[in-house]
Amino acid sequence: MPPLLTVSKCTKRFQVSSGNRSMFTAVQNVSFDIFPGEILGLAGESGSGKTTISRLLLGLEQPDEGEIRYKGVAFTSLNRGDQQQSRREIQAVFQDPLASLNPVMRVSKIVAEPLKIQGIRATEGTDTFVKKLLESVGLSGACMKKRPDQLSGGEQQRVCIARALALRPRLLIADEPVSALDAELRGGILALLREFRDKSGISILLIAHDLSLFRGIANRVAIMYAGEVVEIGKTDDVLSRPRHPYTKELLQASPPYRIEDLRNNMLMKREKREVPEGNRCRYLSRCPRAVECCLNEIPPERKRGSGVYRCHL
Repeated sequence: MPPLLTVSKCTKRFQVSSGNRSMFTAVQNVSFDIFPGEILGLAGESGSGKTTISRLLLGLEQPDEGEIRYKGVAFTSLNRGDQQQSRREIQAVFQDPLASLNPVMRVSKIVAEPLKIQGIRATEGTDTFVKKLLESVGLSGACMKKRPDQLSGGEQQRVCIARALALRPRLLIADEPVSALDAELRGGILALLREFRDKSGISILLIAHDLSLFRGIANRVAIMYAGEVVEIGKTDDVLSRPRHPYTKELLQASPPYRIEDLRNNMLMKREKREVPEGNRCRYLSRCPRAVECCLNEIPPERKRGSGVYRCHL
């Protein structure tokens, strides 16, 4: 089965400040596929490049190098009409649901807004369409008359999901969709995403920093560190038999964990050693297993079971 979306050797740089010509590389040489009906988990600590990836896929940023192909066609080769159609098929759910919703609009208008923007008329009527969509995400029709501040955090996020699904997208970018919610609400939202995947065949890029969220929901997991994908493979392979030392760090920092693990974890300490200039392994400063070849050689891409990882060891 061909991939729905392909990210091929993408690099994205940002200027540090308006008065400074130095550039910061947020994403470097990143490649991965998302297949139809697949949930791909993308994990990494803050600043690893996860959100930049989501912005590239949504067309909010353009890669400086590499390309992104949707249904086998590069975004840059599409005319304006085809680009609009492709963008309509890729929707997003963001981290802070309340900040994503217009505080003065009623839920009915919020959910119906994508239809209005795209000039689409629901055959059964807008109100009926919105009511059915809200019910499909576990909300009653009574929510239609409410404003966002009258809803709980979980209800707000369900409204965001309903709005994202209004255009019947093929790919959903869920960027930290449950990080602002408590444990019970997290489970409900993740179960909802999995249910929609099972029913409609939608593909989902699920972005998170907590690897435990991917168990039982993601088909594959990709691990990012300092703008690079350092490991990718089937969820059970990556979470149960990690090969890259950074993946092992993330697992130690993810619940369930023991107090002694949390105290000893390098992610919490963030201790870094001096690294000579010319180093080509971005993880070297924190790696407890570093050897001499890590100082000046690019980590090779090694195959492991269902995926690959980048490491000398």
